[in-house]
Amino acid sequence: MADAASIPLSVDVVTEFPEMIRGFLSESMIGRASRKGAVRFRIVNPRDFTEDKRHTTDDRPYGGGPGMIMLPDPLVRAVESVREEGSKVLLMTPSGKPFVQVDAHRLAQERHLIFLCGHYEGIDDRVRQILQPEEISIGDYVLTNGALPAACVIDATVRLLPGVLGGDGATQDESFETGLLDFPQFTHPVEYRGLRVPEVLQSGNHARIRAWRQEQAERLTLERRPDLAAKAGLPRPPPPPKKKRRRKHEPPNAE
Repeated sequence: MADAASIPLSVDVVTEFPEMIRGFLSESMIGRASRKGAVRFRIVNPRDFTEDKRHTTDDRPYGGGPGMIMLPDPLVRAVESVREEGSKVLLMTPSGKPFVQVDAHRLAQERHLIFLCGHYEGIDDRVRQILQPEEISIGDYVLTNGALPAACVIDATVRLLPGVLGGDGATQDESFETGLLDFPQFTHPVEYRGLRVPEVLQSGNHARIRAWRQEQAERLTLERRPDLAAKAGLPRPPPPPKKKRRRKHEPPNAE
């Protein structure tokens, strides 16, 4: 029986605009992961599951209102065409649960992910009722369609697959992995336009470097993400003052 880690993650993206995501899936780290066999991608177009000559996938909303709503049948049939036992269906929607790093780790343990991408004003709610997907949001803002949020979740998940980024510790110090934002990073040259790499990073003293990076990560988290800082117990209380050691035979201070 094959080792679970050697079985590629299967990812299906159901979208009416395949070209919006096709290039993303073939470039950079995501493309390398696919070529290495760590992940298999497939794009499913709901237009292929329509019955009329115009391949209609949307219509006006009941009750009136602006925009168009995606029809239920093409979406449901598109998902059912690739859904298997154990598949996880993910609906990209602003009303979903906020996506965080722990979710990326959880999804990286799955074997088959199906991303359902809505467009226009949204999808017929019966799609959600029938497919019972996990509903995911990438933030409190609205985009033109669900392909872009799907790309974000795919990127965050695939990079965690074994061997995709290289060594086992490649992601352990990144933002959110420790509950803090990442510390500032520097490379060559030592000086650029009057700005120098901090001396501590050039010192070779690994203990000092670790302490500096931890201090910077805590500082940035306190400044930019007080919500994360609170969860991490920041700001940390100052250490108690060291008690002065009394010499042998020295009498205690008189009250």
